[in-house]
Amino acid sequence: MAKSNKDKASKKALSQGSLYSQEAVTRFLVNFGRQPDTDEVLRKAGIQRHKLKVIMDDEEIAQTIETRLDALLAEPIRIEPNNTPEAAHILKELLEWYFEIASCCFGALLLGYSVQEAVYEIKKEGYIGFEWIGEKPMQWFEPKNDGRLIYRQEGTVDEREVDQTFKFFLTRRKASYEQPYGKALLATLYWLFFFKQNGFKFWAKFLERFGTPILLGKVKSKNTTTDDMNNALLNAHAQSVLSIDGADDVQILSTPGSGTAGSSFESFNNQLLRQIQKVVLGQTLTSGTDGTGSRALGQVHENVRRDKLKSDMRLITPTLQAIVNALCKLNNWGDHKVILGEESKPLNKEQAERDVHLKNAGANLTPQYFQREYGLQDGDIAEPAQIPQTQFHALPKNAFGFKAQTQNLKPEQVELEQLATDQPKVLLNEDDLKQIVADSKDTNDLTTKLYSATKGASVDEFEIIMSKALFMADVMGYVHAQQGK
Repeated sequence: MAKSNKDKASKKALSQGSLYSQEAVTRFLVNFGRQPDTDEVLRKAGIQRHKLKVIMDDEEIAQTIETRLDALLAEPIRIEPNNTPEAAHILKELLEWYFEIASCCFGALLLGYSVQEAVYEIKKEGYIGFEWIGEKPMQWFEPKNDGRLIYRQEGTVDEREVDQTFKFFLTRRKASYEQPYGKALLATLYWLFFFKQNGFKFWAKFLERFGTPILLGKVKSKNTTTDDMNNALLNAHAQSVLSIDGADDVQILSTPGSGTAGSSFESFNNQLLRQIQKVVLGQTLTSGTDGTGSRALGQVHENVRRDKLKSDMRLITPTLQAIVNALCKLNNWGDHKVILGEESKPLNKEQAERDVHLKNAGANLTPQYFQREYGLQDGDIAEPAQIPQTQFHALPKNAFGFKAQTQNLKPEQVELEQLATDQPKVLLNEDDLKQIVADSKDTNDLTTKLYSATKGASVDEFEIIMSKALFMADVMGYVHAQQGK
């Protein structure tokens, strides 16, 4: 014991007693004033983070972002456990405000972080739900690297820490200790947006300058002045008609290689579009193959799309869970878990075909194997029905029956009673079965009476029990009657 305490004391001395606290911490501009944004792209561009929203006005960027957001909003949502009244109330609140919640959380992907505020009210069912929940301007808030969220009232220097359990919900993307504001996807797109917008401006000026041919007039006649030629050319632009002296000359000037300039701009613009699609959507089929593709490339495109969707779901799931936890705590409900998207395992076609071959080869695969490999739940796999193998026994194989011997019953009668006794009491009891056999005139009569007596049985039960037991007893009875037994 003494040695153990000595070892603990030595380790504590080695770490200078800072095992349970952060040592590499700077408090400069963390507790006093707003911490500067250290994003290099924003610093070089000289813009504030919240002003990156102007990038979403670009039609190509807006379309790619909308595609990714639509895929996220289309994913189903459920609450576990789902068989409680509380789960129904939680799911109702989430579905009512899901677009606002998910869109705000998705804003953290674009700008690095987002904040939404909740306003509660008592519902007519008696529980506390949302009166309103939605996004607030991100520039009003500052996430700290220790997890706190600071609210600064607009136009003042007052600041205060806000509650993140019930009132405010913060979502951050790729936040770190050095950059608590997170990593903004729109910051990566900034220079692509910049060159795309300025490229169109340059192209518009180029078309304005050189898109219309320039008329060049050469004054050779002594009766024509330069001003006369200028006025004539200006009128020609408007009227497409020009009258000049026979000695004068008019030529059309065009930009040499204008077709090359147009193709250069098209190549430049297409390259920017491909880069935008790759940043937002990942590798896409059209942007990665220049119009050519194959089934394999399409599968790669689909896999990348699914990866992006899973990333977005993992981004917003903690915020959704925090909202569910707030509802549970306010209403004193038990813990509930929110699940976004389907958790079912996709079918592996190659593995399924292999299992079919193994089954055909005689391998018995257990239900545990199917649950593990195919993502099935308990109860999805039904146990195979055990079909009773009823056989007709010859007389030498008849078992001893002391009751039959005391009642002087024939062996045929003993076997007939045994077959009737073995039937499930749900269908027919022993007396009813004997009465039906005795009252039947022929096979059709027996079948009709058996159908009437077994209306509560399923088709499988009737087929198995009647064909293998009762019908055999019927045939045996007629054979014995013909033999005079």
